[in-house]
Amino acid sequence: MHRLTGRRNRRDGVAAGTHRAAAPGRTLARVPMRERGASAVEFALVAPLLILLVFGIVEFGITYNRVQGLHAAAREGARLASLPQTTSGQITSRVNEALDGIPLDGAPTITITPNTGQPCNLRSGQTVKVTVQATSNLDIPLWGNKGITLTGKGEFRCE
Repeated sequence: MHRLTGRRNRRDGVAAGTHRAAAPGRTLARVPMRERGASAVEFALVAPLLILLVFGIVEFGITYNRVQGLHAAAREGARLASLPQTTSGQITSRVNEALDGIPLDGAPTITITPNTGQPCNLRSGQTVKVTVQATSNLDIPLWGNKGITLTGKGEFRCE
């Protein structure tokens, strides 16, 4: 600072004629006029990709959770189907009960193999399979809405 006029000079770390003070020992960085707004343009280019990536990860996680629910319901149905006295109606109702907490688009398709009234009656040692299929929508911003088929499978040995 000039001792007679009281004005700051370059030795104080602040450009002459400006009124902004810098922290002690630091100087203010000046951004050239031709680079103003460059960060806004860069963000405008990167933001759609970032949004697509984030929402894609979230939608994938939701879909994966639904598939795990289908697998769990199919295993529950196959476990019940492995008993000799169980009927196909009981298996179907057990699978539907297991699917209660899973949001699906439409009713699921339940397939029991072998397709008989009592799948494990007189079939000790053989296997019974239960397959559950359902449709779900993947809705990712900037990508669109796509319907996909999810499948869960369960297999047990007949008792």
